[in-house]
Amino acid sequence: MVDDSDTTPGQVTRARNSFLRKARAVRRHRLIGLIINITPSAFWLGVFFVVPLAVMFLYSFGSRGAFGEVLLGPESLGLQQYRTFFIPEGANVLQAAWYTIAWTLEWFIPGSVQLASTDPTPYVQLTVRSINYGIVTTVVCFLMGYPIAYYLARYIPTRRRNLLLALIVLPYWASYLVRVYAIQLLLSQNGLIPSLLVTLGLTETAPQLLFRDFSVIVGLVYIWLPFMVLPVYSSIENLDFTLHEAAMDLGGDRVDAFLQVTLPLSMPGVVAGSVLVFIPSVGAFVIPELLGGPSTVTIGKFIASQFGAAGNWPLGAAASFILMFIMLLSIGFYQRYAGGEML
Repeated sequence: MVDDSDTTPGQVTRARNSFLRKARAVRRHRLIGLIINITPSAFWLGVFFVVPLAVMFLYSFGSRGAFGEVLLGPESLGLQQYRTFFIPEGANVLQAAWYTIAWTLEWFIPGSVQLASTDPTPYVQLTVRSINYGIVTTVVCFLMGYPIAYYLARYIPTRRRNLLLALIVLPYWASYLVRVYAIQLLLSQNGLIPSLLVTLGLTETAPQLLFRDFSVIVGLVYIWLPFMVLPVYSSIENLDFTLHEAAMDLGGDRVDAFLQVTLPLSMPGVVAGSVLVFIPSVGAFVIPELLGGPSTVTIGKFIASQFGAAGNWPLGAAASFILMFIMLLSIGFYQRYAGGEML
């Protein structure tokens, strides 16, 4: 056994220096290991996400040449694409904002009331239409998905519950395009649904259901409904239903207990599901393309046309970043009101 009196200051210093060297070596090795682990992911994200995003961001400030080329010279860079998107010709920023607000309010005012002398740009109109599709799809998915999720979480035994959840996810085993084409066949003039309406005597002739707002909403709801059901189900499943029973014991009926206890406690799942439905519905391209018509042009279809047939890449890039901004606002809403909980 070594006595403390045998320990000299030099030995203490050497032991401390040895410990510090080993600690630095461990940290260095951990840093090297961390760099090795993150390098493939960082390379992949950098090459296939950050760089294309930076290029598109630069293109959004460029101009289109006479032959469709993108001009990025100092004299060509500016906010002209964003100005074209938002501001009608001959108007300023405040007038453009009023035109958009007035055009939107005219939807809700009965009668043919003209609040502004000029409509907003067509690009703003299709953006508002896209947001409207997202809102309607989210509301319909909530009205359909919440009762399904509540019933599964509250009344279905665990063994059957897993089977029903699998059935909800089962359509995603098929191709996205196959499912959209299936909706197209069901809603077509000679499809199952119009023929069924005629057979039941609800209409004399087969109604035109396809290539309208109705068909676009049906397709969006069909595709994104599980994204509402699953987060809401996860939220309701984790609830303590003794609180619901306690509310009824204190004098409330089932409706009061649901509205004041169950629904508020399940709101994180509702908000998460709403964001998961709203974001892809606003930016949808395939569904409006296959199920919609000339009057159902969305911002997703517009962006695709600018990078395709129209060949106006700067305007398409600007529209892409405007759509991205709308989606970031939705994510910020989720972070603010759902606490960023991953359900």
